[in-house]
Amino acid sequence: MIALFRHPARLLVVGFAAAIVIGGGLLALPAASQGAPIPFLDALFMATSAVCVTGLAVVDPGGTFSNFGLAVLLLLVQFGGLGIATLSTALLLLVGQNISFSSQDAVQDSFTLSHRVSLGSLLRQVLIWTLVIEALGAILLFLTESQRLPFGQAVWFSVFHSITAFCNAGFALRPDNLIGDRANAGIILPIALLVILGGLGFTVLAELVRWRVRRWRGQRVMLSLHAKTALIMTGILLLVGMIGFAALEHDNLMQNMSFGEALLVSGFASVTPRTAGFNTVDYSQATAATLYFTMVLIFIGGCPGSTAGGVKATTLGVLLALARARYQGERGVRLFNRSVPEANIAKATWVVALALVIVILGVILLSAIQIDGPIQSHPGEWSLGLLFEVVSALGTAGLSTGITSQLNDGGKILIMTLMFIGRLGPLTIALAIARQKSRPAVSYAEEQVMIG
Repeated sequence: MIALFRHPARLLVVGFAAAIVIGGGLLALPAASQGAPIPFLDALFMATSAVCVTGLAVVDPGGTFSNFGLAVLLLLVQFGGLGIATLSTALLLLVGQNISFSSQDAVQDSFTLSHRVSLGSLLRQVLIWTLVIEALGAILLFLTESQRLPFGQAVWFSVFHSITAFCNAGFALRPDNLIGDRANAGIILPIALLVILGGLGFTVLAELVRWRVRRWRGQRVMLSLHAKTALIMTGILLLVGMIGFAALEHDNLMQNMSFGEALLVSGFASVTPRTAGFNTVDYSQATAATLYFTMVLIFIGGCPGSTAGGVKATTLGVLLALARARYQGERGVRLFNRSVPEANIAKATWVVALALVIVILGVILLSAIQIDGPIQSHPGEWSLGLLFEVVSALGTAGLSTGITSQLNDGGKILIMTLMFIGRLGPLTIALAIARQKSRPAVSYAEEQVMIG
């Protein structure tokens, strides 16, 4: 047990796994359902999706779970959004326990690049940011929900959707998710804003506030390279995603929409692949080009130190800078007139390569597991749907073409595994790289290998 707490990656894995098992047990209780209790595997799937802030669902949360079940689901989402390591460390701090240096590193590496910030200060910032943003989001949503729902129900809907939006989980209390509200700016815009803020990361948000305050005081201060890259890549991806979805679905899902509705739908379709899980359109009716395009956005995901998944937008920024440097024959890699360390380049390459390998293996395994069933009658449609499901699970996006509830037990277990890897993979990989033992100072003779 002592060795476990000395290894941050193992602590995170065990912490998330324990939360999933406990949450699954609670969701399987009769008190958690409105009718008959759901099977334990389905309860475990929902708990995994909540803790991994994914949003994939084998049952309709609002129509299946009781208030107790929904409260458990929401608590699991909040745990997953903040991270088990952060919450467990915060609890230990509250009771005055000593925290090991490795546990401190696990929390600090989750949310910030700098270890100059004290752990207590970092935890306070993260918790305050989370509570304030979720509270403001709930207030904005309540302004609209209160006009159509009783007071108590309006409060519950607003709080639930605000938390699941900021944590990028994507669970909704309505059967059609947000399809019925796709033209309702009072619902769509606050949720989209919450998703974006949750996907930027606590470090970027805190730095933006400090930058704005200092500029207001007349001080000259520059944003860090990480913040610049995160903000610019996020802006580019949102713009490209909106234009791409509008172009690909102009004559399909959006052909009968007004300009305002189309703008909301295409904008939200660009936001939600940042691992949010909400949807305002039926992706089973989208074109194949849209599904492939959306998978690219899901694969990229949000930013480090956030509630989002994916290989991260900053990773894409580093790889694009690497491609530019190699194309122009430059020896070093630079971003905004700053050199990018070789360790960052190697880490970015490794994370993307490993994610691609997992996607390929995941699609093959899921296709083999689902060989019996609807896939036999619609192999082409299901093949694309299974690929979309795998990418969505690994990227913790929660979007689906509607086949999640039709997966067999083996398929559900595989998707659960992918969600777990997607939530912890990039972080545990980064921790493992940072703690590699130094290699002996030995170099071998070079020999060329033909590439391309």
